[in-house]
Amino acid sequence: MVRNGASLEAAHTSVRQLIAEKLKYLVPMTIIFMVGYIGLTVLAGFARDLMAVKVIGSVNLGFVLIALNYLLSWLLAIVYGRVASDVFDPLAAKAAAQIKAAH
Repeated sequence: MVRNGASLEAAHTSVRQLIAEKLKYLVPMTIIFMVGYIGLTVLAGFARDLMAVKVIGSVNLGFVLIALNYLLSWLLAIVYGRVASDVFDPLAAKAAAQIKAAH
């Protein structure tokens, strides 16, 4: 099996582009999630009086923040799914085609 050096380099470039594009989205999304999750944990541990503040009826701030944390997780998952289908999948298909052509 003969490999085409130029095709192989193009395939490597496509894979690098895919990784860079993924990092562009995943790093901020991961930071947002971790700040929300760890922030909620810190507040629950060190700001109990703040978390006990009633917001609506018997619903306290802690419950509201936990609910928002779940919503944040779902929102990030939905955003990731859309970005994956619109951005990552075409780049992955391009890289796969170039890798196949190089072999």
